[in-house]
Amino acid sequence: MLDPTCGVFITMNPGYLGRAELPEGLKALFRPITVVVPDLELICENMLMAEGFVVAKILAKKFTTLYFLCKDLLSKAAHYDWGLRAIKSVLVVAGKFKRAEPEMDEPDILMRALRDFNLPKIVAEDLQIFMDLLGDLFPGINPPRKREMNFEAKCREAAEGFGLDPGEDFILKVVQLSELLVVRHCVFVMGPPGAGKSCTWKTLGNANTRAGNKTIIRDLNPKVVKTDELYGVVHMQTREWIDGLMSSTMRSLGQIADTNAKWIVLDGDLDANWIESMNSVMDDNKILTLASNERIPLKSHMRLIFEIRDLRFATPATVSRAGILFISDFTGYQWRSYVKSWLKNQSYDAEKKKELQSYFDQYVQESFNHMKRNFKHLIPQVEISMVSSLCKLLESILKNPAVKGLAFVFVFCCVWCLGAGYDLKDGRQYRKEFSTWWKEKFKAPRFPAAKTVFDYYVDFENTKFEEWAKLSTSDVSSLIDTSKPISSFTVPTVDTIATQYIMNSLIKVGHSPLLIGQAGCGKTQITKGLLN
Repeated sequence: MLDPTCGVFITMNPGYLGRAELPEGLKALFRPITVVVPDLELICENMLMAEGFVVAKILAKKFTTLYFLCKDLLSKAAHYDWGLRAIKSVLVVAGKFKRAEPEMDEPDILMRALRDFNLPKIVAEDLQIFMDLLGDLFPGINPPRKREMNFEAKCREAAEGFGLDPGEDFILKVVQLSELLVVRHCVFVMGPPGAGKSCTWKTLGNANTRAGNKTIIRDLNPKVVKTDELYGVVHMQTREWIDGLMSSTMRSLGQIADTNAKWIVLDGDLDANWIESMNSVMDDNKILTLASNERIPLKSHMRLIFEIRDLRFATPATVSRAGILFISDFTGYQWRSYVKSWLKNQSYDAEKKKELQSYFDQYVQESFNHMKRNFKHLIPQVEISMVSSLCKLLESILKNPAVKGLAFVFVFCCVWCLGAGYDLKDGRQYRKEFSTWWKEKFKAPRFPAAKTVFDYYVDFENTKFEEWAKLSTSDVSSLIDTSKPISSFTVPTVDTIATQYIMNSLIKVGHSPLLIGQAGCGKTQITKGLLN
């Protein structure tokens, strides 16, 4: 018998990936209600007044107009959310600014909150449009970003402790993450591979510890286990509860008595199989409900950080529940910082380091600009991956004290690390096109005109380019045993000699090469040749 003082309500958005429809028999017992779109301007006005703003009506109109325009004019990036949850988060930030600096003009406060809280998630192609919209709605207003120089100094110390070069762009992302974690208990740290996502949250955690707020971090990958192993499951035969990776981690951190910062970092791409079960943790309930009926709270000093590449398989409900920090590699500050830290850790003299830095400035950025517009790799490659390979190849070759002609060495390494991933694709021979462009763009050191830039290596003794065929010194015919099948012997060609030379140089400094090619092109045979 139902208690007439109790009510049962089901909230659901049908059709979402990873969610099952209600059974028809259960649906018949409930009266459906369709919820209308909320009046964002009225809600915004009331919340502004609750936060202490006097000119709330005008500011609410500007606020909602900005978000409507952003929704229409900005790109349709999956991580953009211009809904009610995003509005509420910015209003909370604006209220904190208002109470911290009550003498500041209210339009300045709201403009600063809108700018500083939304910039972390804006992609590079939308940045100018967003700033223009802000300028139109708040003409003549551009308050400076509130900075804590002591904390930024701690961030730099933490980055240097990890062997990183803390550029201004990197420190800005660390600070933006710290600001997001103040107002949101769940944050998506997004960006392409090599953008510096892990370094950002690691640096922030270390900086917090250096500043006196000890931060405990638990890093786990939700994709390495099944969903039942992540959250726990009731054994069907014995009815025994088997604890999960996420549930045990969250419970153990919550049982620690102190209130120091505690982060759970979920480092793995999102999918509907596991992220939907996090919705009750990510919203204002902050409760993880398990199949055993246990409810584990996410305490006020605990945070969830999701390190992900994109939100391709996330539902709008998931996107709206978290703060977004998007780290772009569009400006290339990542590879520039990598080069600086690599040079700093090398034992070269100051003159040699300066010369190498000048070559990076001269060749690399110009090459990337042209490559992005005109060429396609066989598999996608990010800039920092190519630059790290370039540094490792330079490091391997420069270990030989007899090497001279630094410009020749750099150009040789640059050509192979930037252009070796090209070949025939979409009917175009990109490797030949890269070679032609390089010869036309960079005249010194000049490659011989007869063949492509990939057909030559550097003769270190004479400081000049020579064909790879000159490195083949052994008489292959004398090594072949006619009693064995011919498939057990490899006749060296220009391609095999060059590939083995590059692979061997990278392996010497602990850098793993990746061979790409169709079946039967000799990848295994080339690798075996390194062992002989």
